[in-house]
Amino acid sequence: MRKLLAVILLFCSLGLPATSRAEISIDASTAPYGLYKLDPDHTSITFKINHLGFSHYTGRFDRIEGYMNFNNNQLEASTSDIIVYTNSINVNNQKLEEDLRTGQWFDVIKFPRASFHVTHVERTGRMTGKVSGDLTFLGIKRRLVLDVTFIGTGVNDFTKQQVLGFSAVGTFDRSDFGMSNLLPMLGNEVVLEIEAEFDKDN
Repeated sequence: MRKLLAVILLFCSLGLPATSRAEISIDASTAPYGLYKLDPDHTSITFKINHLGFSHYTGRFDRIEGYMNFNNNQLEASTSDIIVYTNSINVNNQKLEEDLRTGQWFDVIKFPRASFHVTHVERTGRMTGKVSGDLTFLGIKRRLVLDVTFIGTGVNDFTKQQVLGFSAVGTFDRSDFGMSNLLPMLGNEVVLEIEAEFDKDN
């Protein structure tokens, strides 16, 4: 109990603001209209593939950029562009990361970026929707559909910026982009899981 009180007093002495959940809205239309930039420090893009039938091997990309043109009056008219720097691949294994950067896999010298350009937004519920767009990976463009859940919007107590938060999930076949190494031992279907925060560009 004494330790808990000490921690509370420490935070109070630092002047850190208390988070008020009452200020977070789950209605996306309450967020201001305009340009929002992706917050890379609070965004993650992870991928999973079947590993030899034993597990779902997971990796992520550590360098991501993007923006959203948000239309609060007509959410379906919102657009977004996301860029992933493939050299930033992280699978918690340095040797494997080096292999994945070669021409047999992500070929990061020839194709340093993958991108997703949103072309269509469809609301499916109060806080859900389907986002369709063009995924460009290894120089090949294919349609990708993401199931998106809106998490919340409000002003970040620390940065004082308006924030939009989303979760999204989607799948694609890596062979559609010419990555067919070790099929079928390694899975063809790639599961993408995205957690993203966008900050209002004031």
